[in-house]
Amino acid sequence: ASRTMGTTDTIAQVHPRQLTEAMMKSAMDKGATMRQGVVEKINVEGDRVTGLIVDGETIEAEKIVIAMGPWSQQAAKGLNLPPMYGQKYHSVLMQNERELSQAVFFQGLGDPEVYPRPKGEVYVTGFPDPPVTVKELPGQEEVRDEVCERLKKTVRLVSSEMQKAEVTKEQSCHLPLCADGAPLIGQLPGVSGAYVATGHGCWGILNAPATGLVMSELLLDGKATSVDISALNPGRFEGRDIEIID
Repeated sequence: ASRTMGTTDTIAQVHPRQLTEAMMKSAMDKGATMRQGVVEKINVEGDRVTGLIVDGETIEAEKIVIAMGPWSQQAAKGLNLPPMYGQKYHSVLMQNERELSQAVFFQGLGDPEVYPRPKGEVYVTGFPDPPVTVKELPGQEEVRDEVCERLKKTVRLVSSEMQKAEVTKEQSCHLPLCADGAPLIGQLPGVSGAYVATGHGCWGILNAPATGLVMSELLLDGKATSVDISALNPGRFEGRDIEIID
């Protein structure tokens, strides 16, 4: 049986890359600076952050935000950050002859999800791996042919519309997960000036603007006022046994 989730009046879709690039451009237009590099260490003196080392260069900072998804643990060595995991999803981009209008989410058959995009492009994902501690480097995630083949076979099985759609890209990514499935948003315990914002799973794009807003409130005002994030406090794991997934 099928169930309608909503209409174009109640549901919308954004393109993840276009959204993040647009928000970064807006921040840079207002004076922010973007610097790409490898964070080697976060410097701490006593109980306070003093900066970080990026590509061998020390950058002074009174406050930092760790928002590196499943790789957040690597940047937070020596800090009290709960374990972070990644759940790999593969996806394929397919080019259909006509532009589709409805996203479809299946239960069973690997739980494929089909997202139509402008100009006939269709994003298809499904068949998730179990959560693990991520050892692959960002941008170097392995793409397994057999999973992509299952995705293509499944979407063509459930949709006659997609029978002849051309595959234009095969890719994979890791959804960032915390041990209890809820995001980590707030100041890390024991170190002043160290904050984290990660662990949103598949809801990262949806929750990113709200997360950015409350993080700005924490950094500038010392308290989040737009949303109650007390349940997402990174210190909620203190004193609890956490199963480590390797």
